[in-house]
Amino acid sequence: MATEKGGIYQRGEFWLDYVRGAGGKPSSANWYIWWYDAAAGRNQRKSTGTADVRLACDKLDEHYLAVHRPTTAEQDCYSVPEAMADYWLEHGSKQISADPIKARLKLMSRFLDAEADAGRLIDPFLPDHLDDRFLERFREWALADPIIARKKDESGNWIEGKRRKRSASTVEESIIQLKAALNHAFNSRRLRYVPPLKHKTRDQVTPERTYRLSVDAIAELLDYSIRGAGNYNGHADRLLPLRRYLIGAITTLARPDAVLDMGVARERGQWMQNERRFALNPEGRLQTKKVRPVMPVVDLLHSWLSATDEWLVCGERTTFDPDQQIDLIEQYKVASVKKGWLGAREKLGIPDGWGPKLLRHSMATILANRRVDLIELEIALGHRPLGKTSSRYAIFDPDYLSTIRDGIEDVVSDLTKKVGPALHAKLTQGHENIAVLRA
Repeated sequence: MATEKGGIYQRGEFWLDYVRGAGGKPSSANWYIWWYDAAAGRNQRKSTGTADVRLACDKLDEHYLAVHRPTTAEQDCYSVPEAMADYWLEHGSKQISADPIKARLKLMSRFLDAEADAGRLIDPFLPDHLDDRFLERFREWALADPIIARKKDESGNWIEGKRRKRSASTVEESIIQLKAALNHAFNSRRLRYVPPLKHKTRDQVTPERTYRLSVDAIAELLDYSIRGAGNYNGHADRLLPLRRYLIGAITTLARPDAVLDMGVARERGQWMQNERRFALNPEGRLQTKKVRPVMPVVDLLHSWLSATDEWLVCGERTTFDPDQQIDLIEQYKVASVKKGWLGAREKLGIPDGWGPKLLRHSMATILANRRVDLIELEIALGHRPLGKTSSRYAIFDPDYLSTIRDGIEDVVSDLTKKVGPALHAKLTQGHENIAVLRA
């Protein structure tokens, strides 16, 4: 197990130290990984390339995990916390979903600390010690432990914000992540055995959720995004990211993370402008089980993409250019639209627990009720991925997802009748770049 000795981090046969000159004074600010080379009969070293001790420790761990071959004795004492830490370092931190993986592992780590404080944890805590009783204690503890938002006060200090109950599905995700960490350790031969832990499925812990937005309700959302209310009363311009999100979600049926990831930069390879296609999965990003398909671009989305500098979901700020003596509008990416969504949800009476993903579920239901081709709907939702070879040709077929395209256009036509101004990328009717949408 990794330990700290004399302020220098050590794991296995490797330790962290400076390169020292005469009198023991460091000759470089960077930390080095050291080890004894028996064949050469002397110490060897490798630079971590950083003076940050935390980053240097991670570099040492990565080096250790890459070259060290666990012995039988080490397999017998390889602990659960070590498995979680090594899984994060080698695998979890490199995934697209790194943030939620980190949160799930952190929740489990906090529970292990609580168990240790209560005297219920054997040290070292091994995978053999995991059983159904442990999982039930974790579920009970995690459900009673609220999620607390953090915010900065007027002085810039972090303080506790709103609290909300942790969902049962979130708790099960931490158990699934624990199982993934143990399986990773087994595949890396750091463990010889993984206990048969059973997590509950989403269907078991989440009641069926049938709430959906109608076309009228979506129109109200769009209207809210240009008028504002509550905290946004008189500041509707702050809701531009939410309006851009709504446009992206309505016209692509994409998951929230995919909508937030929509960009027009050429190097991303997402917007095929001439072909009127949009790849929700940018170039260089590996597809996951939650497939991001290529979608046809309807006129509404085309107008918004044309009015975008880089990211579809973005805010705008005005800066004055002293050289040209004019105001310039600068677009900037946003990481989330949760605040704007919360205000809309409260204003429009959307039930608690429903986030921006509700647009995806609602549009899918609306299109299904309008009799689009259900196989095409599965493809558009990413539930039926096309084969790699066939997809290269299928997406350029004029009939590719044609019923989905027509269905979205039909919904947009209805929305235009109800809340036309909210659909325009440029709200000023006299603006030279405005493209007036007609029902």
